[in-house]
Amino acid sequence: MFSFIKAMQNLLSGLKKRKGLWFTILTIVSVLGISLSMYLLTTMTSSIAKEVYVNMSVSYKSNLENKIEDKQKDYQKVILGLKTNDNFKNNLENKQIIDSIIENYNKSLSDVGSEAISVVYYSTINQTTQFRNSINTVINRKIASFGFEVLPSGPSIVYLEPIISGENILGVIEVKESLLSLKKEIERNKQSIFLFLIQEKMMSNLAVEAKNGRYSPVIDDLRVEEQKYDGKFFANIISDGLDGFKELKNVGYTVNREFFKTYKEVSDINGVTIGYIVVGEKVSTDGGFVNIVDNMTKSVTLIALGLVMSILLFMF
Repeated sequence: MFSFIKAMQNLLSGLKKRKGLWFTILTIVSVLGISLSMYLLTTMTSSIAKEVYVNMSVSYKSNLENKIEDKQKDYQKVILGLKTNDNFKNNLENKQIIDSIIENYNKSLSDVGSEAISVVYYSTINQTTQFRNSINTVINRKIASFGFEVLPSGPSIVYLEPIISGENILGVIEVKESLLSLKKEIERNKQSIFLFLIQEKMMSNLAVEAKNGRYSPVIDDLRVEEQKYDGKFFANIISDGLDGFKELKNVGYTVNREFFKTYKEVSDINGVTIGYIVVGEKVSTDGGFVNIVDNMTKSVTLIALGLVMSILLFMF
């Protein structure tokens, strides 16, 4: 070991005498050191940024799920208010009285600021028309159902609850609200943006007046009601193309120069995929987490680079 150390000292002493070679070696070592340090720092900060994006994606999705759960609880309260109405309970076979009760109930909901919510009662006693599949499912299974549906008026959030007397189903109460109400809830946070992309196969469920000239293609078989949503947001999805949307689905989020985006695949009450909810925010938003992450990684990199350069200069 002593011989090895002595040999290294002799080698360094010899190199220092040949100043041109010595400074060339120091320069190469310095460049390699800086390059390695920058690679490690870039990798580390990139990894931290990805972790932050993953956590923010989870946060956005969790917030979305919570809002949806809150909707279900609100609808259950609406139905409970109707079911405890003695006039409603005692006249389930009288269509005229029930229709009047439902009309007044919807008016009272509007008066208290819940005008977006509407209640419908489907009587199995006085059935005159064929019910849609989701209502028939509730009747057959005798259990409540909650979820999304594409109705003639547009994509909606729906809660269906059966009215049961003994073994008989007397009817089904429906509480429904436009999906845009969920957009309103999410976008109360001024940084957040909400978008619903509907699959083309579901367009046939919409009434003619609800879809005529209102929906535009985005990518593949997905459409958007362009007047209802942020044009720059879905234009960014269009510019990313099908490959960008596949990356969004595979990774769970995407970040580009304009927007951070994450998504939720939406299935209806019957389990059929009807589209995607995409949520996110502008990268340029003041106080937005994308800017915070970007500034943080740049600051860490610059500070670390300064330290590396100081150490290398000290070696000289």
